[in-house]
Amino acid sequence: MIESSEIEKRIVDFDSRFGRGGQVDLYFAPGRVNLIGEHTDYNSGLVLPVAIQRGTYMLIRKSDMPPVRVYSENRNEEARFDPSNIVKEDDWADYVRGVYLYASRYFGKISLFDGYYFGDLPLGAGLSSSASIELVTAVGLRSLGVEMPLERAVIISRRAENDFVGVSCGIMDQFTVAYAKEGCALLINCDTLEHSYVPYNIADSSLVIGHTGIYRSLANTPYNTRLSECQSALTELEKKLGPKKNLSQISVLEFEKVKYSLPETLAMRAEHVIFENVRVEEAALCLERGDPEKLGYLMNRSHESLRDLYEVSSPELDTLQRLSVEHPGVWGCRLTGAGFGGCVIALVKTEALESYLNTIPDKYWRETHLEGDFIVTKPEGGARKMEVIH
Repeated sequence: MIESSEIEKRIVDFDSRFGRGGQVDLYFAPGRVNLIGEHTDYNSGLVLPVAIQRGTYMLIRKSDMPPVRVYSENRNEEARFDPSNIVKEDDWADYVRGVYLYASRYFGKISLFDGYYFGDLPLGAGLSSSASIELVTAVGLRSLGVEMPLERAVIISRRAENDFVGVSCGIMDQFTVAYAKEGCALLINCDTLEHSYVPYNIADSSLVIGHTGIYRSLANTPYNTRLSECQSALTELEKKLGPKKNLSQISVLEFEKVKYSLPETLAMRAEHVIFENVRVEEAALCLERGDPEKLGYLMNRSHESLRDLYEVSSPELDTLQRLSVEHPGVWGCRLTGAGFGGCVIALVKTEALESYLNTIPDKYWRETHLEGDFIVTKPEGGARKMEVIH
């Protein structure tokens, strides 16, 4: 979390950029890391994410004159838009425009505002920076008089990403950023949105997020192709198994009976999704029971599946994952997020944390000539308004 003294500096910057005026409110939305359950969300399966202690902050103040003005400190870019004619501009502010557009369609006319966005969440790293921007905007609209319940904020934010920005993500990112609870993971059924809080009972452990130094936008990866491949796999499986709502409704036993009738690529995609759902259920039990050894084993198997069956890993992710699991005191490690770059998540014994952080970055650089960035975190709470200290 960013210190209050740093936030005070941003308030001064806000006034310098937009002029002095009325009440300025502060909101925060975390990033998220998925412990396990990758590419299952848009297949209506199970996921087990946690919010992290880094995220996006927004200072917001109602304004009287158009246009809406927003500024991103991380990108050092200002954007403006006319609420009566919101169009996609293919820049960072499309996430803001999309939320404002769909919120207006649901709640009616919304006041204008000035927004100053900043934070400590790496962009394009697979830690849900887009969902973080969307949710901090959605809950921030409360300062404009919009009665925005979390459930509606999630729906609007996902529509912004799917229909306005054009990334066919599932609902996990937005749901986690909104509903996360400190000290817990979220076990989410992405079909029904039934969810439960799973206490993080792994004692003497640390979660370390290792960024590969490879940044990417999902819109510029084969992410949407994977979604269509899963849909095609479901169509083929229904010919053998009868109607199924989604891949996650297919059991391991059913799949094993018919998998050889599928084209190889489609069988690989389906196998990952179906077995990953099982791994999520087992991982949730590991968290509750405080079983780091089995949880680490499941994380490693998940990475292998994402690498070999779903084919969303990368040489850099594989290198960082391998170096991590070879290090003494690391129970398990896997890529987290959509893949194609971004981050791994490692479960590390607390006593081994210092040696991990002192050796893995150098080993990774020697093999890839890339500077990794490592974040130690624990489960954080979800999107919320914060106190502004003047």
